[in-house]
Amino acid sequence: MKLSLTIFFILTLVGCQSTTLRQNDPGGKAVIYNKPFAELPERVRPNDATISLYQSRSQYLILRRESQNRLYIIEPKGNAVDFKYEPNEKSLILEKELSEGYILSYLFYENGVIKYNGKAKDGRFDKNIDDETRFFSHSTGKSINSYILGHAICEGYISSIDEIIDWPMMSKTLYQGQRLRDLLNMSAGDRHIVDKRSTRIKGSRLHHREMNLETIANFLEGTKKQGTGVFYNNVLADVIANYIAFKSGDKYDDLMRSIFQDKVKIKYRISYEKHPKGTDWDSKYLGKLETQASYSYYMTRTDFLRVAVAMMKDYQKQTCVGKYLKKAQLQAVTWPKYRPNKNSNSKLWLHKYAKKYGAQFYFDFNGMDGRNIFGTEGRNGQNMLIDMDNSQIIVTNSAATAWDQTIYMINPIRDGVLPK
Repeated sequence: MKLSLTIFFILTLVGCQSTTLRQNDPGGKAVIYNKPFAELPERVRPNDATISLYQSRSQYLILRRESQNRLYIIEPKGNAVDFKYEPNEKSLILEKELSEGYILSYLFYENGVIKYNGKAKDGRFDKNIDDETRFFSHSTGKSINSYILGHAICEGYISSIDEIIDWPMMSKTLYQGQRLRDLLNMSAGDRHIVDKRSTRIKGSRLHHREMNLETIANFLEGTKKQGTGVFYNNVLADVIANYIAFKSGDKYDDLMRSIFQDKVKIKYRISYEKHPKGTDWDSKYLGKLETQASYSYYMTRTDFLRVAVAMMKDYQKQTCVGKYLKKAQLQAVTWPKYRPNKNSNSKLWLHKYAKKYGAQFYFDFNGMDGRNIFGTEGRNGQNMLIDMDNSQIIVTNSAATAWDQTIYMINPIRDGVLPK
């Protein structure tokens, strides 16, 4: 009898285990964690008032950057194709998460149809989440920039994924002479020049996004590649973004518009925050986009999905860009942070379940060996998981790194069904 009660108690605990970490001070006042910034630290568990505050701060930052002429903008062309929707399947877990958790938007797409269109419950925040709410892509923008690079190759601006970097502005740095592939795979040997925790160039007091790329190049003058291991960092991602701008030159705007207006067919404006213009008025690079581009986009939930669908269709149709994506998958390297289920914290990050990394995408997810799954991950849960074979996509936008990736992303793509 005693043993039976013990087993019952354990099963009850397992069955009631939450798929989201608890908020700090639910129902309490808003908390400011970092005064200069518009994004929440990954360690925090914000209440609804704090989420509202940071949503407002991100909106304000974008407006401010636009007024400072530090926003690269692509307007919609008016040719967006609206998605088909089915009534949401019953999912008590998703309903609970959207009512009191951290996922703000959850889209489950299959074969041309959105089968689950989830948004945070109306009334939770100062402003409801809707189809015009914009989210920072954070590091999912790295994958989007890789997709842009694929188009730059197919348009002839870049020769191939194995092109050797020959870039006058960066000619005295460790990146000159390297294969583009090594930059894309975060194997550029730059661990010694970037402070991973602060995202600063070592020796600089400024965040790298507050420096134009010429200034960064000057900081890196005389540096050499050290090692070949994977060192994931944000500075390198912006170097790649600016390499695209350098190689496409005065055709950069045409390239970007052709991708987002004609291929993706965005419905709403998208943008990214540019690096500052610089103050050296004698510089030949002053004001050039090869010193200002970045990877972190600002876009709506459905335009995130439109980008994912465009990637999937290119891959499936084996277009030129699709072949680039396939090559990125085939030349992926071992991802050193693969630690599925090592501890409870593993479930908070999608990348803990990927065995490989290539061209700014995650591959070979735990439990899905041999399947063509592409993953992207952005700070605090701006994620995409794309099943190229079964035409299924999950896109999440989230306020905090505090929910179970296996329940909401890995398992639904693995099994093809929503969590119940």
